[in-house]
Amino acid sequence: MLYVEQTSHTDEIKDIYIMMFTLQTLQNYGISARDTIERSLDNLLCWYHESGDKKYLALALQHMQAYTNMGFAIDGQNQTVCDILRETDKTVSDFYPRGIMAGKRIRLNKTQVRSMIGKWKPSRDSPMTIGELVDDIIRKVREHQTGRYIYEYHRTDISSEAGTEIYELVINDGESYFHDVKRFRFYTFMEEIIKK
Repeated sequence: MLYVEQTSHTDEIKDIYIMMFTLQTLQNYGISARDTIERSLDNLLCWYHESGDKKYLALALQHMQAYTNMGFAIDGQNQTVCDILRETDKTVSDFYPRGIMAGKRIRLNKTQVRSMIGKWKPSRDSPMTIGELVDDIIRKVREHQTGRYIYEYHRTDISSEAGTEIYELVINDGESYFHDVKRFRFYTFMEEIIKK
């Protein structure tokens, strides 16, 4: 059984939010969240084996939780993941997101892609219709058009921040996700999985 010093549930949630934010910002530098998690888990497990300090395992569990909260899947066949799960008496299903931080995995079809986006009407500042937006997202993901795409919708006049909805589509080698910036929600597409 894993034991580490007790922290409050609120502190743990804050730590996971911070990790999610950090993972999300990696794409600004062209760095894969999946590759970063894989390397981090390898290093944390190595440091645990060298030191015997279970805090490294606790940190590995937080990394895995942050990653799954963003909607990505953990590969239960990955040796490092298997070793961490064995050492901590956890299973892959223990990391399924719960509550308000949950990311969501969706199918790449019009209905599910549309469900990621709030109210959207074309305007002078945001000329795309909701149908065009959904088609654009599906096409970019299917064709693996690597990049970071920002979609903005201004519910009121463009000078007002309150009415602005910002969405981000990130497509890197081997991973893609959609980020609702205002609500800090993440959506990944069914084919996403951590592999090694």
